[in-house]
Amino acid sequence: MTRTPDLETLYRNTTFRVEAPNGHLDIRIGDKHPRIDSVLSEHNATEWAYITAWNPGSRPTSTEQNALAQEKLIKIVQDRGFRFYLGDGIPDQEGWAPERSVWIAGISREEAVEIGRQFGQNAIVVGNLGSVAELLDCDE
Repeated sequence: MTRTPDLETLYRNTTFRVEAPNGHLDIRIGDKHPRIDSVLSEHNATEWAYITAWNPGSRPTSTEQNALAQEKLIKIVQDRGFRFYLGDGIPDQEGWAPERSVWIAGISREEAVEIGRQFGQNAIVVGNLGSVAELLDCDE
């Protein structure tokens, strides 16, 4: 499913919060994030991704289904040996609940898109050391 202009706006108007050991880190698409860069450096990584398993295709799904999908996502990330932190995608727009998510250090864009696609996501958020956070389609 391709994201619509309304979904694009919703994604861009979301705070992608990372629950890091030294406090939460907030990511916004189009911004640089020096604190994220510091965490990347601590893990000897140069790229990252922020992925959720919640609400595939941006269609509201039950809390139970979302929780099960998120557990599977976490297991995949653990099994592949990545360093990661949990978080929440917190939309600015009322009517959309925060989505549990995972911030992953050292994952390539290709592997992150593959995981996002596996969980039916329209898009994920990615970045590289020193660069701005980007919204990346999972269907391209």
